[in-house]
Amino acid sequence: MTRIAILGLFALCALGAQAGEDVQFSTLDSDADGVISEREYVSWKTSLGEASPADALIGFIAIDVDSSGDITEAELEAAKVASDPKNENSKDQM
Repeated sequence: MTRIAILGLFALCALGAQAGEDVQFSTLDSDADGVISEREYVSWKTSLGEASPADALIGFIAIDVDSSGDITEAELEAAKVASDPKNENSKDQM
């Protein structure tokens, strides 16, 4: 349980910069295969200067809740909702 809480916290940090943005799934899915790969996510976060590769990877792992190795659109949306400071339940979900 502690591991999940820690990863959840990292996910919030990883998405914190995009909380004010409406990042489109299709923008991150650069190869248009229907999922965001680790490479796509880490490349995006590091290219913006928002995270080191290690921090981006931690964020990716936290968002990929089913541990499939890819982020689905549903997982990305859930992470956005969880990181939204306007969402009263965001702290309760962690």
